[in-house]
Amino acid sequence: MLSEEILICPKCHEKLKRTGKSFFCKSGHCYDISKNNYVNLLLCNKKKSKSPGDDKIMISARNNFLEKGYFEKLRKTIEEIVENEKPTYMLDAGCGTGYYSHNLGQKYNIVAIDISKEAIHFTAKNNKNSLSIVSSIYELPLKDCCIDLILNIFAPKPKDEFKRVLKNNGVIVEVVPGKEHLKELKELMFGNDAVFNKEKFAFNDFKIKVSKKLNYSVKIIENDDIINLIKMTPYYYTGGRKNEVSFNQIKSINVTFDFIINVLEKV
Repeated sequence: MLSEEILICPKCHEKLKRTGKSFFCKSGHCYDISKNNYVNLLLCNKKKSKSPGDDKIMISARNNFLEKGYFEKLRKTIEEIVENEKPTYMLDAGCGTGYYSHNLGQKYNIVAIDISKEAIHFTAKNNKNSLSIVSSIYELPLKDCCIDLILNIFAPKPKDEFKRVLKNNGVIVEVVPGKEHLKELKELMFGNDAVFNKEKFAFNDFKIKVSKKLNYSVKIIENDDIINLIKMTPYYYTGGRKNEVSFNQIKSINVTFDFIINVLEKV
């Protein structure tokens, strides 16, 4: 069982073993599996707020938008990369709703981790073959050198922690927004104050195996989809919310999706 191979207790760092509906370590610490089929390994003293991570509004909007297929090209590209790497153990770090690793869970041993309990609720529901965990990716409840491949898609980048859990020659599949990503949406929301992305790379001391761009435009004609796109981004919380009433009047919008996909090898 995957958990008995790589999971560790967040309190004492001893190996965790699943027995029935709970995980135990030899020190006696116990973590129950929820009725929604995930385990919470985020210790209370590690929380910076009552409900850390993305909230219910953002997660629900993201789930609804992604399920309409707008990012299907990105998901298929990621699946092709993973298929080429053929990992034994895979980590979806900052997994959100689990959209990108959903299909891969039928072939690979996947641990999906996010600090947001709202996000993990969707991940556990959508990815029944994965092990879904509430935890910070800055303190992963995983053994050293146990993971072959890490998905890191629009998520924080704790480089040292990723190095710790990756096997030698393990890889990170990183997705970051390109310069043109959602440019029309930003212009709509912020006008002349719109700030466009600067392409940043966090894993400079990893070897680049593959780097590719995926850029395409879509005309979104359903207002519900437009609203969900707005609410799944940070822009809704940094000024966009005040224009929410006007967003409800938008009939359609052309949106550019611009992704940079890097496959980076630990050396």
